[in-house]
Amino acid sequence: MALNSTPRRRFGVALGVVLATASAGLIGFAGTAAAHTNKSHAECVDDTTTLTVDLTAYNDRKANTVKITDNGSVLHEGEFGTNYQDKFEVPGDVQHTFTIAVVAHDDKDGGKGWSFSDEHVVAACVEPTQPPTETTPPTETTTETPAPTSSEAPPVTTTTAAPSPVAEEEVLAETGASVALPLGIAGVLIVGGVVALFVVRRRGKA
Repeated sequence: MALNSTPRRRFGVALGVVLATASAGLIGFAGTAAAHTNKSHAECVDDTTTLTVDLTAYNDRKANTVKITDNGSVLHEGEFGTNYQDKFEVPGDVQHTFTIAVVAHDDKDGGKGWSFSDEHVVAACVEPTQPPTETTPPTETTTETPAPTSSEAPPVTTTTAAPSPVAEEEVLAETGASVALPLGIAGVLIVGGVVALFVVRRRGKA
């Protein structure tokens, strides 16, 4: 009986060691699978685009690095230990493309998935506001039509006025002659005739 019980005990001990080792391996695998988690996401919140970064259960024996960009612009770049959480808010009037690049010190080549590069694209949350377009009324152009011109000159009318007495007197005055001179001579002749007639009669009576 002793000889038969010894191999059984040895087999039981060996089986226990194997089961314990397998259990430890499963527990370690489960712990590893649950570590280095990434729960990051991007979304619209009202009129704002938000990005939430949530990195947990990383190995902090050495520094891990993270770089976050938005449409090519760097929002954050630096090192972290076990966890890294942050939230970014940007205007929601344009589309945003976020990238999250993580390098874990214990998975630099990304074979385990702890080092990764994620991209989150969020369309514009609101329509961009555009200023009203001013409409300029058309400018009216007025063209003046020139009056028709005639190649014929208007006839020239010549009016001949009859001479007036006043004009004749002015002409005589300009030449130095006067009407009073002939009248004076006639008066002298008449007076002389009357005197001569008186003398003749007187002599005839004598």
